[in-house]
Order: sequence, then C-alpha cells, then structure tokens
Amino acid sequence: MPRGRNVGYSLTAWWGVDLHAAAISSLANVTQTLRVLRRNRARLPLLLVLLALLALVLSGCTTDTPQNTFDTKGEVADAQAKSFLIAMWPAIVIMIGVLGGIVLIALRWRERDPNQPPPKQVHGNTRLEIAWTIAPAVLLLAIGVPMVAQIADLGREPADDAYIINVVGQRYSWLFEYPEEIDSEGKPIQTVNEAHIPVGREVSFQLRSVDVIHSFWVPKLGGKRDVFPCNLVTPEPEAPPTPHGERPPCDGGQMNILWLKADEPGSFSGQCAEYCGLEHARMTMTIHADAQADFDAWVKEKLAGSSGGGN
Repeated sequence: MPRGRNVGYSLTAWWGVDLHAAAISSLANVTQTLRVLRRNRARLPLLLVLLALLALVLSGCTTDTPQNTFDTKGEVADAQAKSFLIAMWPAIVIMIGVLGGIVLIALRWRERDPNQPPPKQVHGNTRLEIAWTIAPAVLLLAIGVPMVAQIADLGREPADDAYIINVVGQRYSWLFEYPEEIDSEGKPIQTVNEAHIPVGREVSFQLRSVDVIHSFWVPKLGGKRDVFPCNLVTPEPEAPPTPHGERPPCDGGQMNILWLKADEPGSFSGQCAEYCGLEHARMTMTIHADAQADFDAWVKEKLAGSSGGGN
C-alpha cells in the first residue's frame, strides 16, 4: 500500500474521520455552489437592485428629521397630516388588493399546456360592473366629505387676534417684519431667515416677493404657500442698493396670507419650496416658537437694542 494512503489511514484511525471521503465531499459541494452561482448570475443584478431599494425604503422610516411632515407640531400641520392619512390607508388597501389579485391570477390560471384549448370567453358581468361602479363612488364620498370640510377650515382667514408678521422673500433669503412691534425710531422689528412666534396663538404670515415666485414652507407647522412678486418701486438712479436685511422697496401686487399655530415651544426648520435660482437650496429659515413669556422677553430685548435688522 502506498505510503500516502498509510498516512491517510493512520489519520483516519486517529481522528475517526475519513479524510479522503471528506475531501471528495467538500470538492463536490464547492462544484455545486459554483454551478448554482453560474446559473443565477443573470439574476444577481436584479437582487442587488432590490436590496438597494429595500435599504432606501427603510432609510425613510425614521421620524427624527427636521422637516418630517408626520412629526407635526402645529394645528395646521396636524390637520393636513390627518387628511393625508384618510386618503392613504384606503389607497394602500386597494393597491394590495389589486396587485395581490394580479399575482394570484397570473400564478393560479397561467397557461400550463400550450395545446390546451382556450377557456370560455366572458364578455361582461352586470352585477360586477354595477358593484365596481358603486363601490368607488361610496369610497370617494366617505373620503372626500371630511377632507373638503377640513380644507375649507384651513383655508379660512386668520383669527381677528392673530399675530401679524410680514414676510418678504428675495433670492436667497427671507425678511421678517413685525408691524406690531415698533422701536423708538418708529421702525418695526426686522429679522433675517429667523422668526419668533408665540406658542398657542395664530400667526398671520403676510407673504410677498420682490423678484420671482417663492414658496413659504415650514413642514412641522403647516403646508406651503406660494409667494408672488409685488410691484417693485424703481429707485432713483443715484440711490444706493438696498442693504441685505432691509426691506426692499415693494408696493402692491398679490399678497398671500398663511396662518399657522405652534402647539409647543421649539425651533422648526423651513425653506423655499419653489425653485428660484442657482442658490435655491440655501433659501432656508428657522421659526422659533416661544412660550408667551419668552416671546415677550425677546420682543423687549429687540426693541431695546433694535437697529432695524438682525436676528
């Protein structure tokens, strides 16, 4: 018997393992694995795409984001989120039912024998046609009535005691002006890209633009509203340019009004939601909702040291 076989038998006797058979089995497993990979190689890109899409979907499941519309912090945002959910859940149920039916039909009644005669052709079912005409109409009424009522309520004018803030959009910043807070020089408080509002009180944002159409949006407090250009007042040729942070000359034009109400103190991120130029992404804002005492203290501080600008 060859010496190598003697060594193999010696090891087998020592460990109780047939190394020769184990080696052959391992080689067979590797060969089988390679065959499976070779056979499914065409499906690998599809699998990778599906895994990437799954990762993308799961990445959107977090709620700890500064502009999450479902993490509502205001009356308007909460009502809008509820309206969205009223429409979303029935839509999901319908989608699952339709796609599930398509998959079931494709698998259950697929062609198995190409020589089999075609099934009996059905050219209509009166009961089914009546049912799937009436059911969507009932569903639309059930969804539409509360949604329209809620939209009408959100579209109303601000309350009589709403706190007024004038907002002027210009590429690429937001100017906030407080007409109810006048300093010793007779000028209203002004801030740039940041605004303070009192918690629990409606705030009427009166929106104008001096150049192009913008869109005012603070997702956690409420939906967006377009900001249209006003009629610019052309300055004299020798007049210096308007300093950044001061209200540009603006008169007339369409003014949109958006009312919001914060439910709790906090700082809420917002932005221009209408593409307005190359630096559109930088046209952001922060709305600070303060308890009434803190808001009054902020106003007092601004009036004491106000020069008509700053934050």
